[in-house]
Amino acid sequence: MQPDRGDIVRSSDPFKFGDDRQRPWLIVNNDTHPFGDQQYIAVAISTKEYGDSLSLTDDLWEVGSVPRESFVSPWAVHSPRKEDFVAWQGRVEDAFVDRVVEQVEGYLR
Repeated sequence: MQPDRGDIVRSSDPFKFGDDRQRPWLIVNNDTHPFGDQQYIAVAISTKEYGDSLSLTDDLWEVGSVPRESFVSPWAVHSPRKEDFVAWQGRVEDAFVDRVVEQVEGYLR
């Protein structure tokens, strides 16, 4: 699997314990990532809503979906490798990805 910016993929979550350690991740890196064909920058998608969460509504999806109401957690950044991906789940609009990246940047400046 070779996901692109805006794709949502399932992968293991380094912050979860137990048998069900997978979660969906939104790929946010662009073409300037030095290892972009092997490793990615992604943010977590959760069914829990927190103060800075961004709602992942049905109208944001170009293709695919999640089975339950979900939210992007822009503070939960992960760098999965392509061999960690279990499944491709869909793709969201570029404008939404840009909003997520702006939120991530806010935690870094």
